[in-house]
Amino acid sequence: METIYLNWAATSAQKPKTVIDTAVRFLKENHDLNLHRALPGVSDGFQILAVREAVNDFFGGPASANVIFTPNVTTSLNMILHGLLEHGRKTVLTTPLEHNSVLRPLALLEDAGKITVRYLPMDEAGELRLEDAKEMLTADVDLLVMNHASNVLGTIQPIGELFARAKAQGILTVLDAAQTAGFLPIDMKMQSIDYLAFTGHKSLLGLAGSGGFVLGAGMEKHLAPWLAGGTGSASELLTMPDFLPDKYEPGTPNTLGILSLGAGIQALQEMDYLQVAEHERSLTQQFLAGLAGLPLRVLGPGADHADELVPVVSVVPEHADPAELGQALFEKYGVITRSGLHCAPLAHRLAGTLATGALRFSFGYATTEEEIALTLNAIHELLPN
Repeated sequence: METIYLNWAATSAQKPKTVIDTAVRFLKENHDLNLHRALPGVSDGFQILAVREAVNDFFGGPASANVIFTPNVTTSLNMILHGLLEHGRKTVLTTPLEHNSVLRPLALLEDAGKITVRYLPMDEAGELRLEDAKEMLTADVDLLVMNHASNVLGTIQPIGELFARAKAQGILTVLDAAQTAGFLPIDMKMQSIDYLAFTGHKSLLGLAGSGGFVLGAGMEKHLAPWLAGGTGSASELLTMPDFLPDKYEPGTPNTLGILSLGAGIQALQEMDYLQVAEHERSLTQQFLAGLAGLPLRVLGPGADHADELVPVVSVVPEHADPAELGQALFEKYGVITRSGLHCAPLAHRLAGTLATGALRFSFGYATTEEEIALTLNAIHELLPN
């Protein structure tokens, strides 16, 4: 039985040929195995620099040196939040939609008495009450951190308007772009983003273990290094170097992952990622329309707002456990989904599904209309009216 992969919000399963070829070529031919830690000319970092430049251009960053590579968006967010909040920033605004990559670092800092966390107002579909949220951007707030789109509800947040208001108030802004990098256009300057955290293995189509963050112009002055170690530069110092990107990149880099990220961005640009996004939106609309009339609840804004979603649809059957439905879809039809709380407990609390969890379907560049139709037919067979 062939499988239908509908768990793209977790990771991109099918990598473009460019990514695969880059990984194979690196493993077979490349000798640049440890940046700044080999003979001159053997480990010169030109390939990694090229990816920094590609990432910086893709996100509208200020300079390639402001691109910091990490193993994943979780590490990036921890580095940003601890680096900002350990040193005097006390009040943080965030949303109930955040992934545990944000919620847990904030909880650690709040439990230690370092910060106070306040939550922006949202309805159960994850739509921000924008005017009320603006009222919360007061002079005593130091940091606004939020995701660009929910990995549970699919709801895209109006970050441009909200971040611009925050910046006008002198509030630093952090964007978790795990679900949108490679799907939505992002421009750090135009959207008033001070710190952008991203992962490489989702819509950017790179390998797992790739990711990072981008600093806005001058934003390193607020951010203390949270991780420390060898950089192969300024080794006489017992502190991290004070120049970018070395200030935030201790340890041996994942060169294979970084190069795969560059290849993923190249593949997206060759495919025209805006057209890819339109394809994924069309699939989302097809799927939502096909769920109509079934005995289940669709989380998020629903079919009438499909254009305002990332390609993520979560459902809760009326008369079945979401995990059981997911298991039946896999065992009988080969459909791969994800059930549970999706590492976002407050999003499920907001939606009223904390006790049950939900079954999530998510789509990618390689998902086809036929796969959507087959999946809908399977759901109809498993959940007859």
